[in-house]
Amino acid sequence: MRYNYNNPGTLINGEEASRFFDISVRRLRFQTYARLNDRTNVTLTLGQNNINYLTARSGEIRLLDFYIDHRLHKYLTVGGGQSGWNGVSRFASPHTGRMLTLDVPAVVMPTINQTDNILRKLSAYVNGQWEKWDYRLVFSRPYAPVANTKIGPVSSFSYVKSGVQTAAYIKHQFFEHETLISPFHVGTYDGSRKVLALGAGFETQQRAMWHLNSAADTVLTPMNMFAVDLFGDIPLINKQAVTFYAGYFYYDFGPNYIRVIGLNNVGAGTSGRGTFSETGNAWPAIGTGHIGYFQLGYLFGNSSGKEKWQPFISGQYANYDRLNHAVTFFEGGINLLLDGQRSKLSLAIQNRPIFDETAPEVFRQITRKNTFILQYQIRLE
Repeated sequence: MRYNYNNPGTLINGEEASRFFDISVRRLRFQTYARLNDRTNVTLTLGQNNINYLTARSGEIRLLDFYIDHRLHKYLTVGGGQSGWNGVSRFASPHTGRMLTLDVPAVVMPTINQTDNILRKLSAYVNGQWEKWDYRLVFSRPYAPVANTKIGPVSSFSYVKSGVQTAAYIKHQFFEHETLISPFHVGTYDGSRKVLALGAGFETQQRAMWHLNSAADTVLTPMNMFAVDLFGDIPLINKQAVTFYAGYFYYDFGPNYIRVIGLNNVGAGTSGRGTFSETGNAWPAIGTGHIGYFQLGYLFGNSSGKEKWQPFISGQYANYDRLNHAVTFFEGGINLLLDGQRSKLSLAIQNRPIFDETAPEVFRQITRKNTFILQYQIRLE
């Protein structure tokens, strides 16, 4: 359930609305594994995101994962198919059922539903672990871009024969090793493991972007991304624990690229009073520039039962080339763990910036808006 203070000019069923309450299904997954032998596995996942009042009649169940992997050596596994094996950062492949915060931040999913299928791509990959190191290398053929392909002076995804997308992520594990039977990284262990991992990654693709120069010539540019991050989940006394994550990201999507995105957006367009931040709960979350992001949570122990409280905060600070003001986003909330991450009730507030063009090609923050969300998560295994 969600109560959103809408962006200026937001339309709900054709009527301008400053606030809106809705109920939705954020994420649905059906997953199964098959072991063909002691070295070969097949993974199948079906699901959908964002089933809300706008999408219910068109929200078909989609094929998300279908890939096979084979262990060549205890240090090396190869695989291929449609999968969530990604590079760049830890949460470029997030375990959405075991996150600390209310949702996966958009900034760690820079091409979400642009050249991928809910983070999944048609890929071949290698991954493995050696001593304290964990590594992955991914070669993908991205899907054709579905939006933002109109060419102009501002960079957008190109509609030409682009190159293979290459991504990698490597991390050093200081304490316990994380065992990855899937591509996805956990956002919290709730104190069940002592983990500290320092990672770095990149993603690159030739001819991924295009724009027009001052002479109106078409210029094709690569997409380059780099990140370094630190994740920790440290058990404390009395069944308490602290969880933290911090990352630095540099994204180069070409000159002045910016993506305004609203996860599970409530808006259906804008009136003449709309702003650069567009409709509903959207904001300029991704773009060419430098980004910092963090998460911090604390788990309170409970010796009398399974229920535990876990308050958390997160934030993003970004300097994007196109905007004349830094972008900041904040989230704070609390998880009630009824049965660990298998059954969890969360209450959170999100605070986002509203940007508008205050003068020709001058984009500044003009106000801020809040969203209040009550969310229940259940996972059956």
